[in-house]
Amino acid sequence: MYLKFTMRKFLALYSLIIISFAGFCQQATIIGCSEEYANQTISVYQYSDYLTKTEELVGTFTTDATGYFSFSFDCPTTREIYMYLGIYRAFLFVSPDKEYELAMPPYEEKTLAQELNPYYEPTDISLGIINSLSDRDINILILSFNSVFETFTAEKLQDAFLFRDKSKIEEFESQVDSMFSRYDDDEFFKTYKNYRLYSLRYMVYQRDNMSVTRKHYLNKPFYYYNPAYMNLFKMMWKDYIINNHTRDIGKNLKIDIIYGKSPTMFKKSMEKFIAFRNDTLKELFLLQCLDDCLRDPDVFPPAPVYQTLDSVIIMSTIPEHKKIAENIKQKHTALEFHDNAPYFELYNQDSVLYTLEKFKGKYVYLNFCRSENYACIKDYKVLRKMNEKTKKDLYVVTLSYEKTFEDFRSFKKANPQYNWAFLYAGDNPEIGRQYKLRGMPTYMLLDKTGKIEMISAPTPADNFQETFAAIVLKNKKAEAARKKKGTRARTW
Repeated sequence: MYLKFTMRKFLALYSLIIISFAGFCQQATIIGCSEEYANQTISVYQYSDYLTKTEELVGTFTTDATGYFSFSFDCPTTREIYMYLGIYRAFLFVSPDKEYELAMPPYEEKTLAQELNPYYEPTDISLGIINSLSDRDINILILSFNSVFETFTAEKLQDAFLFRDKSKIEEFESQVDSMFSRYDDDEFFKTYKNYRLYSLRYMVYQRDNMSVTRKHYLNKPFYYYNPAYMNLFKMMWKDYIINNHTRDIGKNLKIDIIYGKSPTMFKKSMEKFIAFRNDTLKELFLLQCLDDCLRDPDVFPPAPVYQTLDSVIIMSTIPEHKKIAENIKQKHTALEFHDNAPYFELYNQDSVLYTLEKFKGKYVYLNFCRSENYACIKDYKVLRKMNEKTKKDLYVVTLSYEKTFEDFRSFKKANPQYNWAFLYAGDNPEIGRQYKLRGMPTYMLLDKTGKIEMISAPTPADNFQETFAAIVLKNKKAEAARKKKGTRARTW
């Protein structure tokens, strides 16, 4: 009997583990086929959070010779993903355990001027879905709702806003409810629809931040990955501390951040406001304030703001808040001397994966280039000669921004004389953002441990060799002095 009981417990535990594992491994799949995208490497991204809109890589796939692809990725909840497709940034909502056959947009290549412009922004579009036969698909629902919503705002919002016409908004809400109420069992869509309507009310007549927060955020579920939910919160509270730091609550909050450097003090100050009698909500508001403070360093000294931010990272019990805090820090922190160089994983022309770790042990002359840039080609010729003289102490690493991986491979095949490491970065725009790339060519020097030795290093033709030799000599002398000092200490 004991054996049977034990076996039943084992089977129950095993089933629980399997169910839990399946829950953690939910995936979504995208498939498609378009000859215009043949042999392309395409990266899929999502927003790491909607407060900072930090780009996060989901994964990368390569289409075959016919343009066909099938790509599966982790998808624990419904969320938004996007891809850079030529001049477009194409968005799609995906849900766990769903497959989406995509209608790819006509491929329109970016011009060279667009490619080289660090401030260029692609055109945002929504991807079509071929196999979406149900009107309950989240993309169909959101596109249908947005169409109705945007028609109303284009035609009637201005008048409603000027006259604070509550009746026009209520009439529109009634119309929307009659059209979409049968889909309210879809929690993601219901939240999206409701918070876009709440934002409309807020713009037109419900302009009391505290009242709206109390009504729609206090003691409600938190939807961090729903853009409408997060957008309304940002609409209400973005720049609040910047605009109010000399009066009322804003003055106290500035003291809590700048002089107290304390999330606990900040939360205590917010306790008297009924709308914020929830620690999670207080912390989300604090994160918005910290992000705003770092945009105005003349009023909010960055050092204590970063200390408060670090406290959130250490003390917060909410994973989403830790992530937002880390993203805020990364967003505002410029690369400086002796910072760790941002990590990357990139392929060379033979599809061999390289990471930054592979180059530790020597200095790294990191450069960002592309073959269509005349200055880059000119520098390659100098780099070829320089590499022969410096390769004992220095890795030359080129992050190449050719249009496609095939273009990159063809360039390398046609130019075997450039025999240093070339890695393809054209499908990883987040790397350029992490390195604060503002144009090409750009050069950096990393030390033997992967830390930044020079943020803006000279070009190969601009006396880099002499600069590098001086740095090596200086560091060797410093190392010898440290060793000599250590020897004396042991002697004594």
